[in-house]
Amino acid sequence: MVPDSCEIVWIRRDRPVNRDLNATMKPRSFIWILAFVGFAAIGYWLAGTAAPDSPVRERRPSQHSSLPRNPMPDEPPVKFRASERDGETNDPDALAAGAFQGERILLFADAAALERFLARADGLVRILDRLDALHALRIGFDDPMSLRGLLDEDAIESFVFPVMTPPPPEGTVQADAVALGARLREWLGITGNNSDWGAGVLIAILDTGVQAHSTFAHSIRTLDLLGGSDDGSGSHGTAVASILSGNDPLAPGVAPGANLLSIRIADADGYSDSFLLARGIIEAANAGAALINISMGSHGDSALVRNAIRYAIESGALIIASVGNNGIQQVSYPAANDGVIGVGAVDATGNHLLFSNTGQQVDIAAPGFGLNAAWAGDELARVSGTSFSAPVVTGAIAAIMTQYRSEGLTAAQAWEVLNAYLNDGGAAGEDPELGSGMPDVGRVLDSLTPGLHDAAVASQRIIPPTPATPFGEVEILIQNRGTEPLINTAVHISMGGGTTTSNITILPPNAVRTVRVPIPGPPALNNGNVRVDSSVSLSSARDVKPANDRRVETLVVDPAR
Repeated sequence: MVPDSCEIVWIRRDRPVNRDLNATMKPRSFIWILAFVGFAAIGYWLAGTAAPDSPVRERRPSQHSSLPRNPMPDEPPVKFRASERDGETNDPDALAAGAFQGERILLFADAAALERFLARADGLVRILDRLDALHALRIGFDDPMSLRGLLDEDAIESFVFPVMTPPPPEGTVQADAVALGARLREWLGITGNNSDWGAGVLIAILDTGVQAHSTFAHSIRTLDLLGGSDDGSGSHGTAVASILSGNDPLAPGVAPGANLLSIRIADADGYSDSFLLARGIIEAANAGAALINISMGSHGDSALVRNAIRYAIESGALIIASVGNNGIQQVSYPAANDGVIGVGAVDATGNHLLFSNTGQQVDIAAPGFGLNAAWAGDELARVSGTSFSAPVVTGAIAAIMTQYRSEGLTAAQAWEVLNAYLNDGGAAGEDPELGSGMPDVGRVLDSLTPGLHDAAVASQRIIPPTPATPFGEVEILIQNRGTEPLINTAVHISMGGGTTTSNITILPPNAVRTVRVPIPGPPALNNGNVRVDSSVSLSSARDVKPANDRRVETLVVDPAR
C-alpha cells in the first residue's frame, strides 16, 4: 500500500535544478508587523468608502483559527450511574466511524478515581494500556453488563477509533491540476538561503516513523510507541519529514534547520488508533515540541484526543493536521477539533483539489499535488494528498519562529503572523475549501519593506445563474500582496471572444476585491466550458511580481450548482 498518494513517480537525482540560495533574508520586527496590520485595517475602511462598483473586502485572518480556533474547554462533568445505563453503549455514529467493539477508553477525574476503578475491576476487565497524564485507561471487556456495573460518576466512557494516514485520495483530482514538483520554496516566496530556517525549533511528527535519508542534514530523534517492531516501513513519515526539513535540491524542505522528533504511532500500512494518537501528542508535548505535525486522520471524535490536545496547548505546543482526502464536506479528526490547525490541499496554481475535504474547520490550504519528497530506501518520489499539505504549513511556522527569534515568538504567535499575510484564493475571505488562504513566507518577510507594489489575480470561479445573469458569471478575485496601496488598477477579463476592463480605484495592502462579468451566451456553445483570461495592470508603479498578474483557465460551468 502506498498511503496518501495518487501516484508515486520516482525522481532522478541527476536532473538540473535552478535555485538561487545566495541572498539572505533579514527578519523584521514582530511588533512593527502587528502595528502594520492595525494600520491596514484603517485602509480597509477607507477603501470600502471609495469603491464605486463592488466593495473591497478585508482579507482578515481566520476568525475560527486564531491561536488556533478556540482552546479546548474542560470536559463537562458526565455522570455514569448503573441505573442510567441500558446495556453496552453502541452509539451508531461511533460504530459507523469504525469504533472498536469490545474496547473502551475510560477517563477519570483524577488519579485516585482511576486507582479506585482498578481495585473494583480487578479480574473483570482487561487493562490494555494506561495514560496517566490524562488519568485514562484503555480496557477490553467481554460482558458489557459487567463493565456497566463497574463505572461510577467519576468516569467518562469514550470509544477507541481507528486513526490512519489518509488513503490515496478518494475524491476526484481535476484533469487540469498542476503538480508542484520541486518548486515548494519558490511557491512559498522563498528566494534566499533558508538552510538555517527552523533552527532551535523542535517539531514532532506523529506518523509511520522516519527512515534515515540523505536529505536530512541533522539526526532525527525517534520514539516508537508500537513496541519497537521496526519492519523497515516509514515512507509516509519520511516524506512528511522531508517536506518539513529536507535539504535535497530536488525535494527541498521548508525549514531544513529544524530539529525533528519522529514519534511512530502507525504501522507499515499507516494504521493507528485514537489512544496511540493521544499518547503521541502527550509524548510530543512532554518532549518540549513547539509544533506537532499530524498527517493522519479519523472519522471519530475522541474525548481522549481532545484532552490530549488541551494538554499540548497548555504546554505551549501548536498542532497542525491534515483535513483528509475523501472529497467530502467533513474534515477528519483531529483537524476538526478545536485547538488544531486544519490544512487543506491546493495544486501549484492555488486551486482547491477536489479530493481535499471541506468544512468550516479548514483553516489554511497548501500544495498537496505532485510534491517531490523523500521516500524509503534513500529514494525520492512525487506524492499527493493533504498529508503533504500539513507539513508545508508546519514548516512555514517554524521558519517564521526562526526569522523572528529575537522577538521570542511562540509557535502560536508565529502562526498569527503567517495567518496575517495569507494569499487569498477561491471565494473572497474565509471559505470551506481554502480556509483563510495559502501561506506566503516571502510576503511575511517583506511585510515592512516599503515601496512594494504587487497586484495579483488570486482566483477565477463560476457564479451560478440568476434571473439577471441567466448563464452565470465569472468572478475574478484581485488581491494587493504588496506593501503600498494600489491606485487605479485595471482588470482585464477576456472570454467568449470579448474583453471587459474594470478599474479598482484604491486597494490597500492585503485587501481583496472581486470583479464579476456575465458569461456571454449558453455555456453549451463551448462544450460546457468557459476559457477565461484575466490580468491586472498598474497605472504607474512597477509590479514586483508580474508572474501573478495573469491567470488563464478553462472553467467548467455546472448549471446544477
